[in-house]
Amino acid sequence: MRYALTLVAVASMVAFCACSRVSTLERANLTSLESRQDYIRLHPEGDHNNFIQNGEIVPGMNVHEVIASWGLPNVYVVTRMEPTEQWIYYLKDRDSLSMLIYTLSFANDTLQVWDVEQKRFVGQGIVSKDEAVPEVPISTIDAMRKK
Repeated sequence: MRYALTLVAVASMVAFCACSRVSTLERANLTSLESRQDYIRLHPEGDHNNFIQNGEIVPGMNVHEVIASWGLPNVYVVTRMEPTEQWIYYLKDRDSLSMLIYTLSFANDTLQVWDVEQKRFVGQGIVSKDEAVPEVPISTIDAMRKK
């Protein structure tokens, strides 16, 4: 029952974020405030400058405005079949062992829509080199097997 409630809550959150007209990624601070302000200073006539200032994206932004707001994507996908491209941004959260995946779809260099997906890594840990267990020398393993 608890798992089902959690699943429903996560699905509703993803659906809400995907349907929103303004992104929620701005909290991740993918680009610095200074770089966003520099873009706005160089392009004062921009229709989306207020969104760029806040690190947000909205449909209708061109590729330069999205880069100014969020920076370069982690993955860039272009297909020959369609005149569209997709940009993918990953946000990792070590504490909750989850990842948000934003997929932005462009047509004619204009942001059309985006999708948000959350991946959770249950039962798996993330270990840094500093936290890793020291390796046991092979000679010690051989000695332990003989016992």
